Amino acid sequence: MAIPPPTISVCICSYNQGLYLENAIRSVTRQTCPPNEIIVSDDCSSDGSIPLLGNLSAEIPTLKVYYQEENTGIAKNTDFCFRKASGEFIVRLDSDDVLLPDFIERLLTYLLKYPNVGFAHAAVQEIDNKSEKLNIRRIFRKAIFQSGDEALKASIKGYRVTANIIMFRRTALQTVDYMKGRPNFGEDYHLTSAISSAGFGNVYLNEVLSQYRVWNDSGRIRQKRKLSEISGIRSVFEDVIEPGFKSRGWNISVLTRRRTAFACQHANCLGWNFYNDQEKLEILEEILKLSSSVKVRLYCLIYLRGFGWLADVPSGILFYFKSTLKYSVLKFNKLKS
Repeated sequence: MAIPPPTISVCICSYNQGLYLENAIRSVTRQTCPPNEIIVSDDCSSDGSIPLLGNLSAEIPTLKVYYQEENTGIAKNTDFCFRKASGEFIVRLDSDDVLLPDFIERLLTYLLKYPNVGFAHAAVQEIDNKSEKLNIRRIFRKAIFQSGDEALKASIKGYRVTANIIMFRRTALQTVDYMKGRPNFGEDYHLTSAISSAGFGNVYLNEVLSQYRVWNDSGRIRQKRKLSEISGIRSVFEDVIEPGFKSRGWNISVLTRRRTAFACQHANCLGWNFYNDQEKLEILEEILKLSSSVKVRLYCLIYLRGFGWLADVPSGILFYFKSTLKYSVLKFNKLKS
């Protein structure tokens, strides 16, 4: 008896992205390995998304659309969308991004090859709001396969995925209870770290298989969400990474150092002039929850007093050398292949 092919779902969470939503959906329909279903969960959009989705669902048989009655936020909407999926493998795609035609086929090959892989991801092509190509995002990593332990250790340095365009194994999502209880900022970092902590490995292909839209943050929206970003990082360490290290009997002193490094890195926002005193106080309190070491307190004081350049110059030099080294190694590996 022939073994039936694996079932695949693509989940697209949407909120006021009517300008790009159709392109995202149609990129899924053009896959060389078509999914069994495309699930869109609209998080109470107020633009033209709803009539657009109505027209597309009448045209595309595999498209299933759900409408939230009120805005739930990205984590809860993604959790809802994941739980509606029935496939053995689930692709997460944002409503303003695009899958290239062989995305599913290429990643599925490795998910089937490595049964203990919880998710697969690849390099991405950045695009702007007009879909013009920008930079290519890659991960500085040699191996295609990475074990859960290796990934958990790597996660202390931050989110080790190029973008949140990921193909998951359903059983891995079930094991970590999908997106339940995850923060709205850093939810992908939280999820992938939890999957690694649960013992699942991951696969990374150094091939461009999707397009990830990068927005010009003219209104400084991302910077204004700094409080949520810092809180999200702390949540990843406290909810996922630290318990994972302790359950394995690993030394957690390295986590203290990494929390200090993250806190010093984000202390620079205390010198930004668009925050008022109350906002800076709230951010300061959150930074000190991440780490209250003497070094962090000194960094905070330097930025609050307007002497941030004392910390920025050494950090900038270090970042330049790290970026140059990373670019040189990636270019060398590309020439070798």
